[in-house]
Amino acid sequence: MERRHFITAAGGTAATGLLAGCLGDENGDGDDGTEPANGDDFPTDSLTWMIPWGEGGGTDTYARQMAPHMEEPLGQSIEIDNREGAGSMLGSEWLVQQDSDGYTFGTVNPPGWSFTWRAQEVDGWHPDDLEPIAHSGIFGYTLIVNDQYDIESFDELRDAYADGEISGFGYQGAGSDSHLTTLILQEEYGLEYDTAVPYDGGGPTMEAVISDEVAAGFATNTSAVAAEESGEASAVVNLMDIDLDDVFPGIDPITDYGDSLAWITEFYQVQVAPPDTPADVRETLSDAVRHACEHEDTQEWSEETGNIVEYGDMDDAADQYVGSVDEIEQQVDDVIGGFDEFQEMVEAED
Repeated sequence: MERRHFITAAGGTAATGLLAGCLGDENGDGDDGTEPANGDDFPTDSLTWMIPWGEGGGTDTYARQMAPHMEEPLGQSIEIDNREGAGSMLGSEWLVQQDSDGYTFGTVNPPGWSFTWRAQEVDGWHPDDLEPIAHSGIFGYTLIVNDQYDIESFDELRDAYADGEISGFGYQGAGSDSHLTTLILQEEYGLEYDTAVPYDGGGPTMEAVISDEVAAGFATNTSAVAAEESGEASAVVNLMDIDLDDVFPGIDPITDYGDSLAWITEFYQVQVAPPDTPADVRETLSDAVRHACEHEDTQEWSEETGNIVEYGDMDDAADQYVGSVDEIEQQVDDVIGGFDEFQEMVEAED
């Protein structure tokens, strides 16, 4: 599947009707008896954009590109709040607990986000509890390698680990989607790394590879650009089906070595709000996301970096994650026999 760099404005913004916060709440009244902000006078103060990963990763990079252009139609500043940990679950759980007034929103990355929630058997909240705002792009995983090893393909990476020439492999969060992909690369693709090390997102993993704390590891295609710009590491393997040759010429596709991994390595940038955030407030935020996606600076950034920018409204955002837990359960069952098998693989690794 070849995905081209593009920007779309899909459909009108409307409440999905799928989530609890959208049902029977035409006036946007909260359950606590207060009268929350509405789309006519919202916002009147600064906003917080929660990113459940550390600085420098793909999700963080997208947010920092778009936030200044969202501020223009909103007329207020946006603060990026990085709350990394537990494969994005710590920040997501924090978001669920915030006020439903629209002043705090966040980004999640289904289907990997849905996988991690299910794998960690999180109690107390469900991905479907969060309210949809928009989606703003598609990105996914590559493998980056420290440049001192002169590795240019997956084949060479496998050989270097097998021969003991390199040590350490970094992935993004224990119990996360990249953890499963790490195990699949070992079990099904012959990547016999000696030690696998979890980090809190693409930024920390990239830094570990650049410093040679680990020889290779995961980076989103977004953060892999920064890795190459450092002059210390390069993206050598594309784990997605999305064509990255325009950005990383000659990058080795993992599909040359086995089945597609796109079901677990390609993600949406989906903006969500706490439960019960009114639809008209979310529509105001969604319009700001649209403005940022269509902004000339964002389009130039997309062309220069190969990062796919794509606007989708509230319905489109909901389509990416509502019901996604059931879908990812089926995928994991088809590929490795289910989440119990994943846990057994994790335990065997220890």
